[in-house]
Amino acid sequence: MKSRELHVEMESDFFFVHDSIIFGAMKKCHIRLDSDSYDDFVQIGRLKLVEAYEQFPNDLFNEEFFYQFTGYAYRKVYWGLLDQIRKEQKKHEREEKLPEQFEQLNTDQTEAFEEDVLFWSLFQSMLYCLNEQEQQYLKDAVIEQLSVTEISRKRKISRKTVYQRKKRIAKKLQHFYTVLKT
Repeated sequence: MKSRELHVEMESDFFFVHDSIIFGAMKKCHIRLDSDSYDDFVQIGRLKLVEAYEQFPNDLFNEEFFYQFTGYAYRKVYWGLLDQIRKEQKKHEREEKLPEQFEQLNTDQTEAFEEDVLFWSLFQSMLYCLNEQEQQYLKDAVIEQLSVTEISRKRKISRKTVYQRKKRIAKKLQHFYTVLKT
């Protein structure tokens, strides 16, 4: 199939004769003049019209083929516009606004995160005030969330010893308790 080119000398006449194809296809696609992307669609239509001209297999100077070209070009422009509309819809769906509740969720998550950071920094400070055995107890109780019985089994000490460590730790960390309370 032989391809033809639209030469600059013919360009204005060509669009004068065939621009109605573009506007007819745009009307069928419900692209209105007040649309934000109206000019973009006109340009896409013109590109598809030129593409149709270059790919049309018959001689356009023959009147019979001229009308065939009109139908061929209309379909090419119409399908090109539909493709662009679909692309824009997909893009819009991907960029769709976040749910209205997102702002509320985000602030709740931020506050929870800030509380977690405060808690864990406070926890680190608490560990520095304790000896190694007391640190082990605090890690078992807070991080692993073990019960007194489970801690006594894990550390192979009596439950009474675990309770004594718990009391000692409570006295040492009384100052942190007041910070957490406020």
